Formats: sequence, structure tokens, C-alpha cells
Amino acid sequence: MNDLFVCEKPSLARDLATAISGGYKEGEGKKYYVGNDGKIYTFAFGHLVKCVRPESINEDWGWKGNVTKLPFFIKNIPLTLIDNPGVKKQFKTITTLMKQSDLVYIATDAGREGEHIFRKIYKFSGVQKPLKRLWIQDMTKEGLKKAFKNVKDGSLYEGLATAGKLREESDLLIGMNSTMMVTKLSKSSKVLSLGRVQTPTLAMVVNRDKTIENFAKVVHYSIAATDKNGTKYELVLDKDTYLTKEDAQAILNTLGSRTAFDITTKKKEEKPEKLFDLTELQKFMNKQYKWSAAHTLKTTQALYEKKYVTYPRTSSQYIANDSELPMLLEKHAAHEWVNNIISKGYKIESSFVDPSKVTDHEAIVITSKVANNLSGDEATLYDVIFTRFLAAFYPYAVKEETTATFLDQEHTFKAKETVLVELGWRELYSEVLQEGSLKHTTLNDIGDYSLIQKETKPPKRYTEGTLLHDMKHAAKFLEETADKKMMKAVEGIGTTATRDAIIEKLVERGFVEKKKNQIISTALGRELIEMMPEDFSLYSVKLTAFFETMLSQVEQGELSEETFYDELEGLVKRTAEEIKGNVRVLSATATPAKEVIAQCPKCQKAIFENSKAYSCSGFKEGCKTTIWKNGLAKLGKKTITKTEAGKLFSGKVIKVNLKSKQGNAYKADVVYNFNKNWIEFANKVR
Repeated sequence: MNDLFVCEKPSLARDLATAISGGYKEGEGKKYYVGNDGKIYTFAFGHLVKCVRPESINEDWGWKGNVTKLPFFIKNIPLTLIDNPGVKKQFKTITTLMKQSDLVYIATDAGREGEHIFRKIYKFSGVQKPLKRLWIQDMTKEGLKKAFKNVKDGSLYEGLATAGKLREESDLLIGMNSTMMVTKLSKSSKVLSLGRVQTPTLAMVVNRDKTIENFAKVVHYSIAATDKNGTKYELVLDKDTYLTKEDAQAILNTLGSRTAFDITTKKKEEKPEKLFDLTELQKFMNKQYKWSAAHTLKTTQALYEKKYVTYPRTSSQYIANDSELPMLLEKHAAHEWVNNIISKGYKIESSFVDPSKVTDHEAIVITSKVANNLSGDEATLYDVIFTRFLAAFYPYAVKEETTATFLDQEHTFKAKETVLVELGWRELYSEVLQEGSLKHTTLNDIGDYSLIQKETKPPKRYTEGTLLHDMKHAAKFLEETADKKMMKAVEGIGTTATRDAIIEKLVERGFVEKKKNQIISTALGRELIEMMPEDFSLYSVKLTAFFETMLSQVEQGELSEETFYDELEGLVKRTAEEIKGNVRVLSATATPAKEVIAQCPKCQKAIFENSKAYSCSGFKEGCKTTIWKNGLAKLGKKTITKTEAGKLFSGKVIKVNLKSKQGNAYKADVVYNFNKNWIEFANKVR
């Protein structure tokens, strides 16, 4: 029998048959396609084979087992078919075709997961045939032909296949052991899922939220003068220097002799923005259009399957070479911008062409197929990718930066202005040239001084875009230089292809929620993080970097499978010890729907609002920190607001409007007494 191609999806099988065999006819039950030259093309539809449930090996390793029997550890976890009639039929078809073939081509997605999907099918089938590998990066007819021309021997991808297997097994062993132990020990009514990537991601959200809610703003002052064009000249202070109102006023009282007015102007070239990888595309669409990461991936995948853009699950913002770009541009020559590129001889920004920075896939760019009749979100996303790609060919934009300074006594005042003076690639984004005013200003154009009040700001809540950014750039959360280097090498926690799914899992499991494009931790998510020590293995972004480094070494043949298993077993045991030593019974208030009011200064647990009060979630452990909403009702204040309660819990004195027994209104400063758990006057009534 002729050669067999095993693809990941039916659409790719049909496309390959068209490109390589010049056409096809449908096989029995449309489970495969027969090319015009006799080659056979079949397909999975994602994973057909999975690891067995641990309890099928030992009943103590399942949900019905005793927690004292955990953790469990298995090497080379046995495989089984996914329990679905369609899966079983398709697996049988693939197995039969492999047995009848002389040569099998691996044509699943080019990457660790695509390789793993095929290898599980191949291993479970028991078939032994020569293997070749197609590494498909471009879904156009030309791209598929190129992949077939450059086919490699399957043995070159054994490391990739092993890494795929070890990734699945490590996530199962870490995730199932940790999840079952935490859920059982906390006596939770719902499964508390932990994982190698999702748990540090959740910890990032929880820590950000706690920082915001515990943030104590610092009100400070500065001095500024404004010129006739509205440009502000502000007092220059050392970094992290804050003036009180009295200090600022004292400086202001000495001013009145301006000298040494100086203006400097310099032009700065700005090269086009990098091409998109998936994470950067998801961030862009979330910021500009409030799209979820999952929706961006789904829409990009649809464009890819229609052959309008290159492979979406890429972590590269570069292309390997520019030899095929002239042909690609010619296909789109009817477009005004493309015609401009061709007629003016523009070349793609040279720094974007770097084969050393392309691993599995190149950046997401358009293909030679012209996108006609797109609508809705697909049209919106295609336009974004199309514009970013074409902008890479345009000249640099040029900005003019002007800085003006003057002295008054020993104090320096400075103003800055940046204007766009040459459009370059920014022309494609409908920007316009700007005329600066600062460089034409004189000292006489600047008005009187005034005090300006400022305040420090807490960090912003995570959006999907900023959370994706921090997952990718998680090195900033590490302190050791070696750890930072390792994290940067693996490009953060999670992978480009899985980060959106991690966020969705956190939402589905009630650990975070989406509100107005923000990602906010729930009470359940917080308690899950807070019940474990700060150095808990699964919270550390360092752990996933460590694992990704080892998986990469396995791929390259630099680390043995046995060594990986040794490291994995040690981690599973260490994590189990940490969980057993720290997990407590989950509080009844830890439900996803409640909003955190503050953090209790007594026990550090979250404080939530209910219908009658603002109460600490640590009440089961004996914490009585509570502010009753009607706590000042006898003094004429019907209810204490959420904002007021938050300030009182932070130890602040607040001013409230009260009434005397005679009905006379008055104001008073009140404070919360944490020892007596009530509100009392902070000073004498005014």
C-alpha cells in the first residue's frame, strides 16, 4: 500500500491531499482520503488516546481512597482510548491504515503537543512502521508543498515526543495528587484544583488584588508653572521624594528669580512594532477590543484554517527568511498599501528576520491567499494582523522630543513634549503629523507658580492582556539572576498555546472572575492561596520555569527520561508534605461570589460583606473582627458603607455625620477598636 499521512484534523488531511496528490476522493465513511496518486490521508480530531485514571491501577489513588495513601507516583503511565464511540471508530481506522502502509508521515501540528497526539496513537496501536515528519508552518498550497519537500526522519523528533509524554504525566501527577489532597483535607464541597501553571497564575492575581486593597496612598505636593500653550513646568525632585504641603509651600515662598532657560530638541527614530506571536496578539486584542484570550485564539485558528494567516500557536515574533515575501506581496498587490511597498521598493525591517529566534513556528502573518468576504470578528482580526505585517515594511516613524528647563534659586523646573514629525509606518494607523510648541517658548511665556496635589497610585487590576503579559514575563517575580535567566529562556509560565486556557480554567473553577475586562480573585481563590505558605512549591513561577527547562533539555537529548522522573518524584513528595502541613478546613464564606472588603489585621484573612455586617472569614478559627452595618444607628447614622468599613478596618479615623438625642446634627471622628470589636469616638465630639 502507498504512504499514509496522519493529520490532526480532517481539513488538513484534505488540504494535504490537494497540495501533494493533486486531489483526492473520499474513503470509506469519510474517515480518510485517497489521493490521486494513491497516497492515503487520515486524521485524528485532537487527542484520541489519554493516560489511564490512576485509580484504575490502584483504588487508593482515586477520590474514594484515603488521603493518607497519597501521594502516588507512576512512571510511564499506561494509555487508554478516550471513551467516545467516534474516537474508537477513528482510532480503529488509523490503526488499520497504518498496518497496511509502508511509510507513515506524522502530519499533526508542528510542536510538542502535535507530536504527542500522534505518538500516543502510534504507541497504543502497537504498529511498527518507518516514520517521517512534516513540519507545517504555512497552510497555503505552497506552504504544504514546501513542508513535504523538507520532510525529516521521525527519529529526529524522539526527544520532542518524550517531552510531550513527560509533560502530560507530570501535570497529571502534580495536579491530581495536589488537587485530591487539598480538597479532602479542606473538606471542600467542590473540587479545589491545583496545577503546575494554574496555581502560580492564581497566586499572581491574588497577590495583585491584596496589594491594591492594602495600598495606603501617600498624598504629596509639588510646584508647577504653565506656559501660554498649556505646557506644565514642574519642580524636579529626586526619585521617591514626596513633599508635604508645608514643605512645598516653603519652597514656593522662596521662588521668584528664574534663570538659565534652556531648550533641547532631538529626533528619535521609531521602528515598526514587532510581528505578532499569539500572546502579543491576545494582549493587543484585549486592550483594543476587550476580547478574551480564548476568543482571539479561536478567531485566529479560524483564519488559519481558511489559509489566510500562518499558524497561530506560535511564541515567535520573527520570520526565518524573507525570500518568499516578494511573491506573497504580489498576491496582495491590489491593495493600496501593498502597492506602495512594491512600487517604492520597501523591505521588511531587517531585525524581524532572524532564524535563530524561530523555534517551532514563525510569527503570525498573512499568507499569499487574499482574504475576501470576511466579516465580523474574523475581518477585524485579519485587519489587525494584515496592518501589523505591512507596517513592518514601511520606513521608521520619527518623533521629535523637546525638553525645556529653567532654574529658580537652586530648584530646577522641567517640561517635556513629544510630537510625530515623520509618519513612516504610523501612516497605516491613520496618525497625523504634529507641530510642537515647546521649542518656540520663551521664559516670558511661563505664568505664575501654583501648588499641585498628587497621590501615589496602587497597581491596576489585572486584565487578560496584562495577566498574559506577566505570565510571559514572569521572570520579574524572581530575585536570583540565574532564576531570571532560566525563566526568560522558557518565556515565562505556561506556553503560548495554553495560557488562555489556564485563565479560562481559573474562571470555570470559581477562583477568579471577569468584571469589566478585569480579572479579580474570588474568596475561594484567595483562601486557596492563603492557606499555604508563601514558598509553597506550586505557587512559585520558578517551578514551571524549572520544568520547562528540563522538558527542553529532554527535547534536545540533553536530559534522560530517568533523571526527569527522579526530579518529578521529588517534587510530588515535597508538595504533598507542604499540603499536609498547611491545609485547613475551608471557611464557609469562601465562595466565588463574595467581594473582599479588606484584609483582617488580626488574622490576615479576607473580610467579606453580608446582609448585616462586614465580617472576617476567620470566624471558625475564633476571629471576631466584625463591623455591624447598623453599628452607629443609635447615634443617627443608619448604615455604615462598604467604603467606610474598609477604612475602619485599615485602622483609619473617619468623620461621620451623627445626631444628638435632641436631634441636633454634628460631626464626629470615629475609629474601630480591634480589641473590643466595636466602633468608638476617636476624640471629643465637635
